[in-house]
Amino acid sequence: MSTAESPVPTDIETFAFWERSRDERLAAFKWLRENDPVSWHPPAESLLLPPEANLAGFWAITRHADVVEASRSKNFQSGKGVFMEDMPVEVIKGALSFLVEDPPRHTELRGIVQSAFSPARIKKIEGWIRQHAHDVVAGIKPDGKADMVPQLAKVLPGLIFAHYVGVTDDAMRDKTVHAADMLGSWNDPEYTETMAPIEVFGFAAQTLGAVAMELAALRRTEPGDDVVTWLTQTEFEGEKMTDADIASFFVMLSGASNDTTGHAIAHSLLELQRHPEQKAWLLEDFEGRIDNAVEELLRWRPPIIHFRRTALEDYTLGGADIKAGDKVVLWYESANYDDGVFEDPFTLDLSRKPNKHLAFGGGGLHFCLGNALGRQLLKCALREVYTQLPDFELQEPMEGFSNLFNNMRHLPATWTV
Repeated sequence: MSTAESPVPTDIETFAFWERSRDERLAAFKWLRENDPVSWHPPAESLLLPPEANLAGFWAITRHADVVEASRSKNFQSGKGVFMEDMPVEVIKGALSFLVEDPPRHTELRGIVQSAFSPARIKKIEGWIRQHAHDVVAGIKPDGKADMVPQLAKVLPGLIFAHYVGVTDDAMRDKTVHAADMLGSWNDPEYTETMAPIEVFGFAAQTLGAVAMELAALRRTEPGDDVVTWLTQTEFEGEKMTDADIASFFVMLSGASNDTTGHAIAHSLLELQRHPEQKAWLLEDFEGRIDNAVEELLRWRPPIIHFRRTALEDYTLGGADIKAGDKVVLWYESANYDDGVFEDPFTLDLSRKPNKHLAFGGGGLHFCLGNALGRQLLKCALREVYTQLPDFELQEPMEGFSNLFNNMRHLPATWTV
């Protein structure tokens, strides 16, 4: 808990906090930003680890400026993990690639793969992404109803990811998409009925790693125009990725591509319905306004709520004396509502400019590599829904329980055929 006296519960380390309404959670972060912006908290409750293996508390970084400073400082590193829990290093490195590496290894791995996700490359395949989005929406259109999570928000990023990395076999694609969903869903009853949460995470990572190894072996003899082929061939300062590197990157990318983009699509559809005047503004000039609208939708509901770093040396941040080895958790969602940066932050304003949101991180070494691809997928999904399903109407949503993702489990919708 915060050391200052709070009129609202700020026990962000507990499951109880994340079971409260979103308005209550945002009010708690607002109080922390204004009264205790770098606050100390007990160990976070965890589904992945038993209490005896999760003993370290953490600093909660809630203001925009402090999140940016910590993100860009070499003192706050990712090599010990990006979750609040202290998961075994070998587990996280096998599943999260350079997301949990520090320089120089981070520099080497990111240098090898970053060209594959440049804005120029994404622009080059924009027509291909748009066609996939068109086809997915056209496929559900005749039914007059759908659950927009499994039938759009998950399937579209999954298709794009599969083709982008070179998964052309339908059975392999389905296995990849299913495992990617599991990777970020260790607290989902659909999976925890038969496995413990850590087993869900581990099984998903192993499945995706095996697919990557199979693909890498194939693409070394039968190269194609895809990311896995590119990863097997490209060097950075004379270094190539090993099979283990490729597998780890594949696991990280599959989870990031499916979870984050899918949740962004679902929440954007929901928020546009909840704010009809903003939706009407967007649809008056979709092509002229969508780029700006996407930035505000990402500020309002960032797919990733937080990531953690670990202090390399003693450091004073936001008036707090952080010690070497301390965990710091960067709360992107809190920073996105900082009224020192955003005017009237609790109002959704698709015309907001400038918009210095932190949905892709606070900058620095770990700024999201796939941000251009994520933006493009979100734009294409919204375009096709509002073009092909003009009287599209959402029913009651079912959000997922998570302190890491703004996630959505079910989002039923109807429209006139």
